[in-house]
This record gives sequence, structure tokens and C-alpha cells, in this order.
Amino acid sequence: MLRISLPWLLDVKRKNEMSNVALFNQDLPDFLQSAPVSELTKNLAGKSGVPRIVPKNGIFRKMLGTDEQGKVKGDLEVVIINASPKVGRIFYAKAWNPESEPTSPDCFSNDGQTPDKGSTNPQSERCDSCPNNIKGSGQGTSKACRYTRRIAVVLEEDFGTSLEGRVYQMNLASKSLFGESVGDNKFVFEDYTKHLANNGKSIEHIVTSLSFNENNDNQSILFTPMRYITKDIHAVTSKAAAKPEVQKMVIMTPYEAQASGMKPLAKPEVKAEPKSEVVEEPVKRPKAEAPTVAPKKDLDDVLKAWSEE
Repeated sequence: MLRISLPWLLDVKRKNEMSNVALFNQDLPDFLQSAPVSELTKNLAGKSGVPRIVPKNGIFRKMLGTDEQGKVKGDLEVVIINASPKVGRIFYAKAWNPESEPTSPDCFSNDGQTPDKGSTNPQSERCDSCPNNIKGSGQGTSKACRYTRRIAVVLEEDFGTSLEGRVYQMNLASKSLFGESVGDNKFVFEDYTKHLANNGKSIEHIVTSLSFNENNDNQSILFTPMRYITKDIHAVTSKAAAKPEVQKMVIMTPYEAQASGMKPLAKPEVKAEPKSEVVEEPVKRPKAEAPTVAPKKDLDDVLKAWSEE
């Protein structure tokens, strides 16, 4: 019978630990200095997915899949390098349970006008005439179908580190898109883009500070222009923005809608009634109702009219 003494085991364990420490204390070779953790390693570790910034409870959380990679409490400075061209929509028929896993929405739209072809349960032919687009269809006086816009950002704090050029996805809810800006220099996103354009500035050439709107709720974000980016930062961000995966990052697909972690709108149990109306509508919906909602009206005007959502 083979006997192994405890001191021998402790000695082997100590040598292994010393070996690990020695490896990570070594200087990283020059050719690996700027290399991030490989996709192979992330996949093997179960940490694959699109890097995301999730604002919640006054903290910006850095997420990779379902794993938190870090967090920032307070303002976060970023360079916005891409955004979905239109304000989209997202709808969940099921009431939100904070304990449940993120699920795909029943209906979503990338252009805010018609349900995406990938929607599993489209609610209407058009978003503007959808019964879930009426105030009171959601909780209280809110709408069951919510506005959303997706942006892609690079964190300024990552420059000069191994994460330089890493692109994060952010989903902006309606309160971060519309509503009241705060003071002279803190804007909701739609006002922010107009402010920059009116002053002849490009959003991707500006370091933007993201902060929580204390007058609204702790998940509502405000945008503040801070300063111009440097030449070195521009070289990195312009290259990152041209990547196909970054261009696709702002377009919602059924999988991306699920992976985004956007929670369904909390609704009272009586919310089953509007659901039955949606089912009946395709059968008995008069075609003449659509003009009363002015479907051809400019989208910006429509969004502004509903900005207080």
C-alpha cells in the first residue's frame, strides 16, 4: 500500500503556488502587451458574450454574459462610437419577475415603426397603431411597449491598458432617451445628439460623461460633453467602429434581445385583458382606424409627443 506523507503533499502544494505566483509576476512579452483575453479562453471559462454596460442602482456594471467583470460607482466617461439609427421598441407580454432569467421579448422593433421579422409574437402590423402603444396599457399610465435605443461605447479608462479598444453595448430605456434634461449641460440622449449636431460637433469625437439622473430614477442616464478625444484615442475608436461585429452590436435580434438582459415591464395581473384585444384585432380591426393615428407622421414628432412616458 502506497503511503504519502502530509509534509510531502504540503511541499508539492507550496511549489505549485509558487509556480503560479512566479508566472503572473513575470513581465508580459512585448507582443502580448496589448492582447486581451482570447475568445478561446473566454469560451472555455464560460464567459463568452457581448461586453455590456448595465446601469443599475447608481452603479455602472461591466457585464460579460451573466458575469460581472467590474463596476463603476459615479460618473463614467466613454466615447460613443455607434448607435442604432432609429429608436426601437420592445414588448413583453409576461409580467416581470426579478428572480427569473432574462427572456426574449414577444415583440420588438429596430426602427420603431413595424415589428421585426424575428419577433416571436408580433402585436400589430404597425407600432403606432398597436394597442400596447397606448398610455395605460402598461403599469399605471405607462405604455406596455417601451422605447429603447442601443449604443456602443469605449471606456476612456481602458485606454493604456490591455482592454484598450474594447467595445461595450448599452441599452437606453425611454427615460434615458426622452424627458427633461438637467441644467445647461446634462442631456437625455435625444437632446444630446441634437445639441452636438446644432453646434457642429460629432458624437464620436467627444468624451461623454454618463451620470445617473437623480431627479428621475437610478437607471435613467444623462449625457454631458466633456472634451475632445486625443489623436491616439481617435486612432483606436475609428478602427473599432469599422469592425462588422461593432456595427451589428447596435441591431437587436431575438438572441440579442434575450442576451441584453432588458427586463420586462412590471404589469398588474389584470394585464391579460389588453392581450386578448391584441389577439382579436387582426380579425375585426377596421382598416380605417390607422389614419386616425397618423402613421405617416414624422417619427421624431411622434416620439416627442410621447416623451413623457
